[in-house]
Amino acid sequence: MKKTLLAVVLAQVCLPSVVLADQSSTDEVMVVTANRFEQPIKNVIAPVSVVTKEEIDAIQAKSLAEVLRRLPGVQVVSGGYGQATEVYVRGTTSRHLLVMINGVRIGSATLGSADFSQIPLTGIERIEFIRGSRAALYGSDAVGGVLNIITEYQSGEQLVQVTAGAGSDGYYQLGGSAAGSLGESSWGKLAVKGEEADGFSARKPPFEQDDDGFKQKNVVAELGTQLGDNWKLSLQGYYHDGEAEYDDSYGAPNAQSESSLYNVAAKAGYFATDYVSEVTVAHNQDEARNFNDLSPGSTIKTKRDVVNWQNHYQVNNQLEVGGGVEWNRDKVSNTDTTYDKDTRDNTAFYLTSIYRNQGLQLEGSVRTDDNDSYGRNNTWQAAAAYTFASDIQISANVGTAFKAPTFNDLYWPDSGNPDLEPEESTNYEVSLAGSHSLLDWRITAYQSDIEKLIAWAPKDASNPAGDWIPMNVNEAEIKGVELTAGFYTGPLYHDLSYDYLDAKDTDLDKQLIRRAKHNAKWNMSYMLDQWQFDVSALYRGKSYEDASNTNELDAYTLVDVAASYFVTDNLTLRGRVANLFDEDYVAKETYNVQERSYYATVTYQF
Repeated sequence: MKKTLLAVVLAQVCLPSVVLADQSSTDEVMVVTANRFEQPIKNVIAPVSVVTKEEIDAIQAKSLAEVLRRLPGVQVVSGGYGQATEVYVRGTTSRHLLVMINGVRIGSATLGSADFSQIPLTGIERIEFIRGSRAALYGSDAVGGVLNIITEYQSGEQLVQVTAGAGSDGYYQLGGSAAGSLGESSWGKLAVKGEEADGFSARKPPFEQDDDGFKQKNVVAELGTQLGDNWKLSLQGYYHDGEAEYDDSYGAPNAQSESSLYNVAAKAGYFATDYVSEVTVAHNQDEARNFNDLSPGSTIKTKRDVVNWQNHYQVNNQLEVGGGVEWNRDKVSNTDTTYDKDTRDNTAFYLTSIYRNQGLQLEGSVRTDDNDSYGRNNTWQAAAAYTFASDIQISANVGTAFKAPTFNDLYWPDSGNPDLEPEESTNYEVSLAGSHSLLDWRITAYQSDIEKLIAWAPKDASNPAGDWIPMNVNEAEIKGVELTAGFYTGPLYHDLSYDYLDAKDTDLDKQLIRRAKHNAKWNMSYMLDQWQFDVSALYRGKSYEDASNTNELDAYTLVDVAASYFVTDNLTLRGRVANLFDEDYVAKETYNVQERSYYATVTYQF
């Protein structure tokens, strides 16, 4: 039974994102993020990675960063649990990655990105990750990719389980979940989890050498009902509360951060054979406070209201069309200051179409966003793929994207620039992929040209000694090649990727900071009777800590191993060793990294 489960998990998780028409092993894998409606992954042209809760359990990831760093095209720079985490997708920054929970945008409108260190893994059913721009469907932020964290109840699931774990640096966790039917046509889900650790010193001397711990509480809940054959209603909730200690850059003692995030979404959907329509009404809040013994700090909040109506119509066997209207309002506040403007509305309309005829597939999307702070932005995307010889596919994708300026950029008192324009990009990629009986592979070459990047510059160009404000002054050119392969050698499954990245500041003709040119990943899984073994090896080449490329960070290799023992159908024991060879490396100048560490968990399913 466990071997069958692993085969299903590996088929869904480890195989490369490109899936061709005759690849039966992944025919049933469905994704919703690529084109804003549910479709088989085999019909998606864009590179898609899907991570299920089974894989997260198997590798025993303790943070979202540990999941993302295994994926192609991703570089993660993190100072440990609860510490600031940067995610670079194909050379773009965290600000250029759209993050959603169940299809609803989250993140800070003052910083312009989600806090990856404070997004837990509680209640996650799967993660869908699209590499490449998707602004023609999602608007601002979807420059480097889209990350959709899905907690929605899985139809037919009946599950009650509890989990407890402990590990190095005083780490421990305790959680439980329950999901199942409530009567004949309704369902419910509840997942709760608490984590805490003493941690290790976040930064190197001369910063204070004490343990910087963290703790967090998380809740995921859902109620839903089926009305007749076609209607479905659901209410989903997500709550996170976290605290973390850190070493302040200015040496202030006992620096700490507090964060909270919640998202509530009500959905009503009509589902017929050839037509799907769904309305989502959501509200979320992102709140953070940094403080220390010398300062009580300030509380910064983003409140976001979202209304989205999306539709999909299957015209015939060859043609599908879709579209919708989306409205959201961002409202920010800061207890220490008052923004010149603290609210902005965005209204968007989008259309998409997909045409298939034998081995040919064409996709096209257009979107217009009208924002009362920075005006109108129109984006588009076009893609084509052709499958020949039944197992080889060639595809091309081109599109535009933009990143909205933040409230800090626009309206921070005395330094904001209300005349800022959104950052803009044009993105190209071509791929060649194959799906064979023993090997699945994909080669992708891509280029992103980003203009109007926001950076601090003199308000008066003729007077560099005068006031500086955010300006649309920088440009970047990002080129890369991405290789992925998945294959079995006997019972051992291998998931390999290699990324070559050339990310340059075009003005300086220098590499962008903290982007390594060479990255390689090798994830392996093996099932033996009641045992499951997972090994992950990650190589990250040298990078630079400064814009002038004078401060070089050495290359490093990290290896993690994990084992699961299925004692019975109900009881599972797991263990993990992270940084197996105790690599002493630098991910970010002045920051420490965790040494070799050990973890164990026990899960009982009723």
